[in-house]
Amino acid sequence: MSDLRIGLIDGNELVRSGRSMIINAQLDMRVVLEESDPVTAIERAPDYLVDVLLVGPSQHSLRGQQLIQLLSQALMDAENGCAIISYNAFHSPKLRYEAVISGAQDFIGLDSSGEELLSLIRRVVKRDYIVEPKELTKLANEFGFPKVSNQLELKLSELSDANTEAIKLFLTGQNDQSIAKQLDLARTRVSQLIDSLIESAGLTSRNQLHLALSAGIK
Repeated sequence: MSDLRIGLIDGNELVRSGRSMIINAQLDMRVVLEESDPVTAIERAPDYLVDVLLVGPSQHSLRGQQLIQLLSQALMDAENGCAIISYNAFHSPKLRYEAVISGAQDFIGLDSSGEELLSLIRRVVKRDYIVEPKELTKLANEFGFPKVSNQLELKLSELSDANTEAIKLFLTGQNDQSIAKQLDLARTRVSQLIDSLIESAGLTSRNQLHLALSAGIK
């Protein structure tokens, strides 16, 4: 198995150094990109072959939420499938909500253990990873569901019966392989369907799509 390639974006050198030591001590991971300046990171990251970007809190003129939005959009524009994990000094539901609504695959606090961080990295690298649906719904009920775009509503209205069933299964949190098996579809068809909905809605992540779809059926 190839090493997981990790990028670190954080203006705090001590935090970067600590995260880097934990990651490089693993047999299946290595840090391939470190950046302290968020603007430079947005420019550089899409060109690197990185599996997971760990992105720190507010940096310089960019708040953490803004940085995640700009990074996730830059990665999508470059057709770079790198996952994003946002982190802060501590874990809170609000911070996690802000991370996933901005385009991150997930969030972790620095108060979590190194083992928890490594476990999350190994999970989010899967292309069809999303936060557990009940947790997404809980966060949205507390902090707000996103608006459903007209483009997404139009796209949904044009879906075939099979694709509609695939989206219903997606909303339960099932991965692409499980959905494909149940509906006797190719896995690539399921992945392409979800990607097309993300793009049509002007979104950048599966978490965002799940929240938007959930908002539409509330």
